[in-house]
Amino acid sequence: MAGGWSVRRRDLLTGAGAALLGTAPLSACTARPVRRGPPALVAEVTRLLAARGRALAAGDVEAAAAGCAPASAGARAELRRADTAAVRAGLTSWSVDVEGVDEGVEGGGDRDARVRGRLRVRVVGEGREVAGPWSTALVRRDGAWALALPDAAGAPHPWDLGDVRAHRVPGGVVLLVRPGHDVDAAADEAAGRVAAEAAEDLPAATARVDAAWGPDWPRGTAVVVVPTTALAARLAGLDPRRAAALDAVAVGQDAALPDGAPAGVRVVLAADRFARLTRAGRTATLTHELVHVATRATAGARPAADGLRPVPRWLSEGCADHLARLGLDVPAAALAAPLLRAVAAGAAPAVPADEDFEATGARLQVAYAAAWTLVTSAARRAGTPAVTALQRRLGTAPGRGGEPAAPLAERLDGACRATLGTGWADVQRTWRADVAGGLVGWGP
Repeated sequence: MAGGWSVRRRDLLTGAGAALLGTAPLSACTARPVRRGPPALVAEVTRLLAARGRALAAGDVEAAAAGCAPASAGARAELRRADTAAVRAGLTSWSVDVEGVDEGVEGGGDRDARVRGRLRVRVVGEGREVAGPWSTALVRRDGAWALALPDAAGAPHPWDLGDVRAHRVPGGVVLLVRPGHDVDAAADEAAGRVAAEAAEDLPAATARVDAAWGPDWPRGTAVVVVPTTALAARLAGLDPRRAAALDAVAVGQDAALPDGAPAGVRVVLAADRFARLTRAGRTATLTHELVHVATRATAGARPAADGLRPVPRWLSEGCADHLARLGLDVPAAALAAPLLRAVAAGAAPAVPADEDFEATGARLQVAYAAAWTLVTSAARRAGTPAVTALQRRLGTAPGRGGEPAAPLAERLDGACRATLGTGWADVQRTWRADVAGGLVGWGP
């Protein structure tokens, strides 16, 4: 039921933004994998998976389990519980692209084969299917093959963690996960408040991204709210310490769907961390994540000749923060405090390396502050449309209007000249002067 909850289906704004999983360049993942294994077995497994997907999409939990043979009564109960939760969350598509079927991989007995592939799922309100790695064992049942679900080898989905309540609004859907165990009543209530606020903010955040980036992205994003950072880490496949350093996490494999366009992204909010942000900080963080959703949906460039990603992390994170913070009444010096403190202590402003965004603590905070100030410095002189054009140019394949293929340093300089009207070295000099001056004149 649109517009309502359904059971059917740190300092200011300076917290780190998102961890985007599946960081292999999209264009490197577009080729369809060759199916391997005995043709008859591959065909049988493909049939089983297709039947399960049709049943789940139709909301028929009994039929979805018909081709499955979990190893224990507990596993059978968990399969039924997760399937029921998925249907209530609004699951509308479930399919597996089979990449291989291996026989004799588990030492004989009745578990002597395994299927692996890519799972694609979508719930009502999502604009694109979300993809992720998937595998399960195969077992013999009455002389035929069956799926030994559930399997812990694949990336979990919200319904794998507990019951899910869906709130569909313009711009997407908010999925509130209620594990029902290992979470006290206070944490559950806090997650409910965060989910309600996210549902209220999602339409406006989507409109802000449209205004800044453009409408050429699927405006249907699932925002998943979980009570704890530990649960967010499970959904994202992150070390809990890494997840604890992030205000939000974007999950989904970088890959192309059968239509050739990128797979979707979900945004995960851990209520125990997200609720600590200021109200403005929560709004900015949600917008930041939607910028990532939009930019990935329009990306298609291959890695540069030196193997580096087409769009450096400082640009993707800095652009997301710049667009998310436009118009906020927060002093620039407060937003950039980690960087300004480091410079006051004697450090020279340095363009963050990609690996700096995988750090924790002060190094991560400085990286985000440096990225935001670098992009905002460029935007103050050339305009926000120019910095979004810079990211688009680097993220677009050369044959489709992107920067010509070359080592990243050359592509970056050429893209800066084409969009900002000056070279990369000049962009850095201006930024360092702004930082050295304490961002005086930048305003709130």
